[in-house]
Amino acid sequence: MCSIFPCPTPKAVRFKRRLLSLFSVLFFLIPFSSSAKTDLVMWYSLAGHLGAEVKRLATDFNHSQNDYTVKLVYKGEYIEAITSFAAAFRAKQPPAIVQVFEVGTATMLYPSGIIKPVDELMQEQGFNLPKDHFLPALRAFYSEENRLLAMPFNTSIPVIFYNADALAKAGYSVFPETWDEMEVLAAALRKAGYACAYTTAYPAWVQIESFSAIHGLPMLDAERAVVSYNNPAIIRHLERLKKWQQKHYFEYGGRTSDATVLFTSGRCPLFSQSSGAYNSLSELVSFRLGVAALPLDTQVSSRRYNNVTGGAALWAVAGQKAEVYRGIAAFFAYIAQPNVQQHWHQETGYLPLGISGVYAGLAQESQHPVLRLAQADLMGQQAKQARVNFGPQNQIRAINDEALEAIFSGIKTPAEAVRDAEKHANYALMRFVRITKE
Repeated sequence: MCSIFPCPTPKAVRFKRRLLSLFSVLFFLIPFSSSAKTDLVMWYSLAGHLGAEVKRLATDFNHSQNDYTVKLVYKGEYIEAITSFAAAFRAKQPPAIVQVFEVGTATMLYPSGIIKPVDELMQEQGFNLPKDHFLPALRAFYSEENRLLAMPFNTSIPVIFYNADALAKAGYSVFPETWDEMEVLAAALRKAGYACAYTTAYPAWVQIESFSAIHGLPMLDAERAVVSYNNPAIIRHLERLKKWQQKHYFEYGGRTSDATVLFTSGRCPLFSQSSGAYNSLSELVSFRLGVAALPLDTQVSSRRYNNVTGGAALWAVAGQKAEVYRGIAAFFAYIAQPNVQQHWHQETGYLPLGISGVYAGLAQESQHPVLRLAQADLMGQQAKQARVNFGPQNQIRAINDEALEAIFSGIKTPAEAVRDAEKHANYALMRFVRITKE
């Protein structure tokens, strides 16, 4: 009996049997791996075109092998990301990899147990990084006792971008090398009809941290846990900028990158910013774009020391499973490949990991103008260290930004602002030492 439904016809029965046979064959033909791909969750903070390049990097790695999948999660700006990471780590739900800006380095190192050092990770998993061929200052920044702690990722240095058409109008074909010479240029630009000559993004990074670094001035004394930038050289430099502001040579544009529009609009022909901004700026401006190293104050030093390294690094997070660590090591080894570095550098404007050794061909082939500046600012092996990875650097930068804002708004003199910043920074350092020792 076929109950209340009509009985299937012989033709339908034969079709059903053939269909089942086909499914059986397909089932055994489909390859099954003994285990699924291991997910590597990575939090990142680059948006727009740069974010698209991060996605491309992850996708290319995922397609290059069959064992691991990098799963990207955008966590907002650097400050938002490191704040979210701290909460996730406390809740024991952190990602496997996190991108952290350079002033978050100490936060990742103290207290111990937050990260898996990169050298240790690579050695345990049987991978090698050509770290001896990394830019010396870059390798040193993310190392402790010659042990690489994080994987440098999007690296930049502070530079001066300039409107080459404006400089030509003022009679210049070569950018000045000193601050005194730049003051003469600023006067010439004003005479040529420009409303201002110079502006800056990230003023605390450029005008205090980078200025200290290239002149060989320490930012802090790690042994005593106090800052050391309340010195005559810094105060004199900030007094110069204040004087320039009064003469309309300099225009303050805010704590982060708000000053960009002052440059791209043509108002201020000189603009200090991260070298990583070159590609995006070249698409925004209608004039010929030039780029030069930050000038020296020869009254402070006639010798140029290593600059600060901006940008961010990738950190392997502690507490991951062995298969996850092997995947992270494979991903870091992939990132370090010269051809991967070449594409990353050309498409983002960030500096490659190195320009010598295995990366020598990259340096020879690259036409990117910031690479020459990196060679001058990051290749030196100087014994005198301009910066130490110690303390709440992100807090200290915010304190210094507040001080600069007070100077350019006329609330405090440079000496008063730096003195107050020193007090606040030393208090932040004291709290940092107390908390990390508990």
